[in-house]
Amino acid sequence: MKIINSLKSFFFKPSAKFGLGVLLVLGAMIGVIAWIVFNTVLDETSKEEFCVSCHSMQQPLSELKETAHWSNKMGVAAECADCHLPHGKLDKYIRKIEAIKEIFAEASGKIDTKEKFEEHRLEMAEREWARMSANGSQECKGCHSYDRMKFDEMSPAARQAMIPAAKTDQSCIDCHKGIAHHLPKMTKEVSSVETLTEGKQYYLKAKTDIFLDEALTDNIGYIETAVPLTFIKSNDKGDLVELVAWRKGRGLSRILSHAAGKNISEAVLTKEFVKTKPKFEVIETVSDEMTGLDWKHIKLQVWIAKSQLVEDVAPIWANMESIYKTQCSTCHKQPDIAHFDSNAWIGQFKGMIGFTSMDEQTGKEVLRYLQLHSSDFKQH
Repeated sequence: MKIINSLKSFFFKPSAKFGLGVLLVLGAMIGVIAWIVFNTVLDETSKEEFCVSCHSMQQPLSELKETAHWSNKMGVAAECADCHLPHGKLDKYIRKIEAIKEIFAEASGKIDTKEKFEEHRLEMAEREWARMSANGSQECKGCHSYDRMKFDEMSPAARQAMIPAAKTDQSCIDCHKGIAHHLPKMTKEVSSVETLTEGKQYYLKAKTDIFLDEALTDNIGYIETAVPLTFIKSNDKGDLVELVAWRKGRGLSRILSHAAGKNISEAVLTKEFVKTKPKFEVIETVSDEMTGLDWKHIKLQVWIAKSQLVEDVAPIWANMESIYKTQCSTCHKQPDIAHFDSNAWIGQFKGMIGFTSMDEQTGKEVLRYLQLHSSDFKQH
């Protein structure tokens, strides 16, 4: 009790040596100094140099350097804090407190390797997307203001997306995920078949080069993802498979299609190969009423590298559906895939992909998914 009473006396009993005014001034000075120190620490820990001083931040830094947010013709760049630290005072303080767990993650080695970083990339991205979505992407709008956008100077596709977004003050992150960093892997690994059965149909799990010879040296093109193939035989280097597709009966006709009159690429042959005028096995020939072109239904046996075939195409389509929904359904209401036919989807998708972060190959795979689930194939 004596200790408690002494503390009460120390804090609450008027000083016999100093006047109240002196104490108030001294307290104010200490408060000002503390506030200056606090804000200095806050500012210093918000600088890019501090943010990227952690080893684990070298990965997102290298990704940022690939974008216009790092370097552009106008020399206006965004630093880490511009996007990841709220600009409002209270929100900034709360975010700084939350960052303590990120310091712990760094210190504990949770994301200290590229592999660990990728393992947790989706978790980190979703947390940041949710935060930015909740505050309407205020960090983005610190530089990008709807009020100051010149819509008449935008491309038609950009104008079509941005004007409705401006009317509802849409959150930027809804459409611009992956704008400064690589998107997390949002698809599941599709395992290849270990033991293949002769004469059975399988599906290609990814775009694959095709060869005329079993040594896999004479490349004649490539086959697209999820194309059905019939297994013939294997050797120690690859698998011999049979592709059935449609080919135009005019010109070089390097592109083999899924159906007559439909621009759904199944495979692309090299110019060198088609110039040799190879003899394809023709199943049937049909005439397209719209164009008057003849289409030949052909068979082609080719060699591919091992471990490229899967038994079920459903997981591949599930991955494409996930990418489509993540990337293409946030700017506007997602259209019913079967609303368009396979050829119409080409133009529709071309107008959408510019607002996504898909690479060229992923874009081709998603387009195939849309085309093969369009109104042309709805019954399937």
